[in-house]
Amino acid sequence: MLGLVFNIIMILFIIISILLVFSLLMNSVEQKSFENGIMRLVGLTNYGYMAMIITQAIMFVLPSIVLGYFVSILLLWYGFTHLLHMEKGQTSIVPDGLATAQAIIVGFFIPLASSIIPIQTALNNQLVESVDITDQRLVEQRS
Repeated sequence: MLGLVFNIIMILFIIISILLVFSLLMNSVEQKSFENGIMRLVGLTNYGYMAMIITQAIMFVLPSIVLGYFVSILLLWYGFTHLLHMEKGQTSIVPDGLATAQAIIVGFFIPLASSIIPIQTALNNQLVESVDITDQRLVEQRS
């Protein structure tokens, strides 16, 4: 029963994380449409543009993957020593290989899943619309 509750909470956190990274990427794609249009104008390919967005998404979650691993070690140490009153050496505070692999897979699944729609939106923008300096949206953003 406890495992089921934990899995449901983990799925909810994954969905919330995907939505958070998605909103950050969509905001970035919309804000930088002019700069991205100029980069495409000077020769950035669609694959290069997709790689740029995926790299940006991974850079959003990379610090959380690293920080989460070290925080988990601290929380396991605290839980085992203070809450469960276990002696040193009875159990390991370092997450095992399966837990580490699951964390890395989920950590890299989140930016990949959240970057699908921003990539489609960015690639569907017409080049002429992206570099149009008389567009009213760009005038409002600069003022």
